[in-house]
Amino acid sequence: SDTNVLAVALANTVYLWNAASGDIQELCTYEEGGSTDAHISSVAWVQEGGAHLAVGTSGGKTQLWDVHACKQLRSMDGHSDRVSSVAWNRHILSTGSRDTN
Repeated sequence: SDTNVLAVALANTVYLWNAASGDIQELCTYEEGGSTDAHISSVAWVQEGGAHLAVGTSGGKTQLWDVHACKQLRSMDGHSDRVSSVAWNRHILSTGSRDTN
């Protein structure tokens, strides 16, 4: 982000690491109907503003998070397979998936 915070996805959890202070904060944990294979497959910061993070999941969902409030703003179900890439162009979010949609 533009505030020197790194988002790291490990298995089904997203962590935020503040490079200035060294603090680590858990943002979210993704669970999908009891599946043990559920995981976070991609993350991307919005380019301007730094407070919003897009999170792609193994279940085809794309989540939008406000990291300052630690609150999920939206969950979008546009894919039927893993969301392997998320990318911002200003305020427009694009996603890519194994389902090719």
